[in-house]
Amino acid sequence: MPNETFFNLPKEKKQKLLDALHREFTKSPLASASIAKIIEYAEIPRGSFYQYFTDKEDAYFYIFNQQTSLAMEKFICILQSNNGNLFDTCIEFYRLIVEEQEQFTFFRNALLNMNYKIEESLSGIFASKEKIDHFHQIQEQLDLASLKVDKEEDLFQLMKMISAITFHNIIEKFSKDFPLEDAIHNYQTQLQFIKHGVLQQEICYNNYTIS
Repeated sequence: MPNETFFNLPKEKKQKLLDALHREFTKSPLASASIAKIIEYAEIPRGSFYQYFTDKEDAYFYIFNQQTSLAMEKFICILQSNNGNLFDTCIEFYRLIVEEQEQFTFFRNALLNMNYKIEESLSGIFASKEKIDHFHQIQEQLDLASLKVDKEEDLFQLMKMISAITFHNIIEKFSKDFPLEDAIHNYQTQLQFIKHGVLQQEICYNNYTIS
């Protein structure tokens, strides 16, 4: 989290620093990103950087969290436009990310250069205890009547599954350079297993029916 000094910066100077961070972290993963380049782009002394952020990782995850929030806002906007249809929204959101729109370049690069902390942050983007506000915003917009989900905890687990599948497919698309339509087809197929299940008929195990 940035120091108070950062938040007290004049608006234009703060934005110039944010633009510099975004520029460098979009070009380079965290491990190889250069503080020298950041301060050059932002036109600030090196000492000023450490007045604003503890270190390079602190600055990176501030930008990362901003981008995550941007992605979530977009997801919720798409969900609203789809009248709460969860699966149509997931496919549209996935397409938006993988079509290489410039606004999500940082986000994609983060996925391709993940460390444990990034993976942990992304694994629960739609549903995690730390991002419970995101989950509740999604819950408010969902067409819950179309889902066989009776409890909030069940919905929470469903969104965790979808989150994991979504980001696995984004990483796979870029790391293996899949053609766009092939990548979307693979993602849709996996969502269909969640949407419709894989069993062809009801099966009873010890008086418990699976359908």
